Amino acid sequence: MSDTVTTANLAAVLPSAGSDLVIQERAIPSPGPDEVLIRNHAIAVNPIDWKRQVLGLFIASYPTILGSDVSGVVEAVGFAVSSFKKGDRVLACAPVTVTGNPDHAAFQTYTVMPTSTVAKIPDALDFTQAATLPTSVGAATIALFDIFDLPLPPLATSTSNSTSTTTPAPPVGILVWSGASSVGKTTIQLARLAGLQVFASASPRHHAGLRALGAAEVVDYRPPSAVNDLVAAAERAGSVEIRYAVDPISSDETLPLVLDVLSRVNNKRTGNGNGTTKLAHLGRWPERVALPEGIEAVFVRGTAIWTERRDSAAGVFNELLSAWLEAGEVVPQTVRVVEGGLGGLQTALNRLKKGVSGEKLVVEL
Repeated sequence: MSDTVTTANLAAVLPSAGSDLVIQERAIPSPGPDEVLIRNHAIAVNPIDWKRQVLGLFIASYPTILGSDVSGVVEAVGFAVSSFKKGDRVLACAPVTVTGNPDHAAFQTYTVMPTSTVAKIPDALDFTQAATLPTSVGAATIALFDIFDLPLPPLATSTSNSTSTTTPAPPVGILVWSGASSVGKTTIQLARLAGLQVFASASPRHHAGLRALGAAEVVDYRPPSAVNDLVAAAERAGSVEIRYAVDPISSDETLPLVLDVLSRVNNKRTGNGNGTTKLAHLGRWPERVALPEGIEAVFVRGTAIWTERRDSAAGVFNELLSAWLEAGEVVPQTVRVVEGGLGGLQTALNRLKKGVSGEKLVVEL
């Protein structure tokens, strides 16, 4: 570390499987050669956090620390780091589910992060807003630029919220089910920037917001007509080819609907020759859901942003995301601050477990 850090490192520790979080003090970690130490100012919670707490997912031993999404200020950098410096305002996605190292977890005052999933943030973006993005950006990155193998968008084309300059002709579409979810909102934005025409489903209160993010068409997922409505939306767009789909929920209720839309839209195409339609799912594939011919389902393995797709992650986090945030091309999720700092994390997890729609729970440090 290049500088001495004197503030205590308090952490919300998980003592055992299923227990509540307990605030404890632990040593301030030091960054490795290609890592940065972040003094966290805001921490967001994700569904995987309460599932890890209750089910013990990705936990080899206790006590441990949970959490992935943070924003804050770089406190120290490893000797091989040249792209970040002490004092940089950043957001970051923590790799604790891969490494098992508590130093790499978010639920504490200081977290060590690999540079590949760290992004500088504009001065105008507050820390609570920035903390809503890291995990959803990672998931969208794997879906779009790994599973779908889309090229990373050049920064030169990312100058407007309009899709008219980037959508290919004939247009290629993507369906984002549950578009108001955290991953859904971010996928809509990155898909637009990647040149795709976006179709989404969400409850009506979220429709205007999703259109503002770049969705060309949004339908209500609740009525029995939802599939027909999406098929009709694609027809209104000129029988657009919906070649890709992302389902953040990936349940035995949502996946059949997504598959039905893909099958019906693409069965209307003639002589396309573009190969298999791809569906990226974020949950385990339900045994009762049959996969139709011509559709390939691929699990979004988010841990790839720290392993074999570290290159794509670095391209998005280190370069594109910072520029998109500065230009307003990517905007954060709607924030609900949970009071209590680290002590409020258990409250946030309890609320998230009961269900939260269209917003991200964040604590401030």
